[in-house]
Amino acid sequence: MDKYLEEIKSYLEILDKSTVEKEINNIKNVLEQNMSDGKKFEELNLVSAEEQAKTILKSYNINSEIILKKGNYFKRKGKELVEAFNHLLNIMSKNDFKANLKIIFDIIVLLVFISLVKIPFIAIRNIGESLLQNINFPLAYDIWGFAIEIVYIIVAIMIFINVFPKWFKKLKPSNNSNNKVKKKVVVEDKKMGNDLESISLTDNKDNKE
Repeated sequence: MDKYLEEIKSYLEILDKSTVEKEINNIKNVLEQNMSDGKKFEELNLVSAEEQAKTILKSYNINSEIILKKGNYFKRKGKELVEAFNHLLNIMSKNDFKANLKIIFDIIVLLVFISLVKIPFIAIRNIGESLLQNINFPLAYDIWGFAIEIVYIIVAIMIFINVFPKWFKKLKPSNNSNNKVKKKVVVEDKKMGNDLESISLTDNKDNKE
């Protein structure tokens, strides 16, 4: 229930804090009343947190579609990025050194690509500065350069959060890492005096049964 309420709360950030707390408390009271007869939260026939938030925002004459669409985008992208990082770390912990070098190389390629995207921004900044030479306002150079840097940073972040999850979320452990485990098992078994070179782990399990 707490997770459900927190999700609704995240959609209501446009409202003031006291109003959000009031609405969350109202929903919590209704849920607790429905659970008072022994029902579990999972057994309640509830609408999604997003739909519940839309209903609340509509009662305050707020266009929920635009707000929730914007909030969902950044929330979804943030979640995808975290999942991609966790997946990448999990894969690298299973891979051998050679496979991890390939992943590191791919990350470097992505960062180099993002760096190259800055080239057009540098050209635009230089064009702007050449036009500003006719204006006797030195601070304009700094303002123009700062604005271009901010735009580039935003573009670079958007490229990263969109490309990184798609690039690395589908990675799978390399075949070499699986072979490494199997070879290790065979070597250990040979030390114990067992002749298991032609027997796979699956066959060995079946024989025991």
